[in-house]
Amino acid sequence: MIAVSTPNHPLRLAGLLAASVAFFAIVSAAAYVSIWMIDDQRNGGSVSEVAGVSALPKQSDFNLPSGVLALQHITDEAQFEQTAGYKAFVPSGDALPSMTKSDAVLSLTFPDAAGARVGRVGFSARDGDVDGIAGPTVVLLEAPLSADAHPDGLLKRITLGSGRALVANISCRGLVVDVQFYFGPEPKEGEPFVTPYMTSVAQKSLDAIVRECAS
Repeated sequence: MIAVSTPNHPLRLAGLLAASVAFFAIVSAAAYVSIWMIDDQRNGGSVSEVAGVSALPKQSDFNLPSGVLALQHITDEAQFEQTAGYKAFVPSGDALPSMTKSDAVLSLTFPDAAGARVGRVGFSARDGDVDGIAGPTVVLLEAPLSADAHPDGLLKRITLGSGRALVANISCRGLVVDVQFYFGPEPKEGEPFVTPYMTSVAQKSLDAIVRECAS
């Protein structure tokens, strides 16, 4: 079935690129958007019924608002590679922050006009907080590296809606990968958007992910 969910909490924000066809250009500019997610669970062929097509739909078949992409749920890494045509990079639990769960959720955008698909590897946050900061939820957006992509590997502060996010763009095993860290809750009046704790947690995890990419 197709389900549309609105992110009603900073930790449920899904950072995704505005359109997979512009993936590399957008990554190079470090442009990110907060979107709703449409998740195709592949139950009973309802995607074809809703999209009005008999084959695998493309993004353009969904008639979605600007900034919204359809995501196809992927069962495991083998299905990801078979469907996307490239192997997903899934960091180990050791590379993730201690307040992030290690169970990966895989999905792919539906093909754009050129047939390209962007992968999403997501890890949800554990319950609880440290000094009032919850999370992070960690999201990796992945696509084959091209000559147009110039990952700098630097952690950046990006405002997404009312949430808090730190992101970095890296090259990893032939892929260009956006590594995104979402913390919560939204800052109170007079509270900094990003705290030293958040920066430390994200940078430590990013460094570990980069090391795994090089291994």
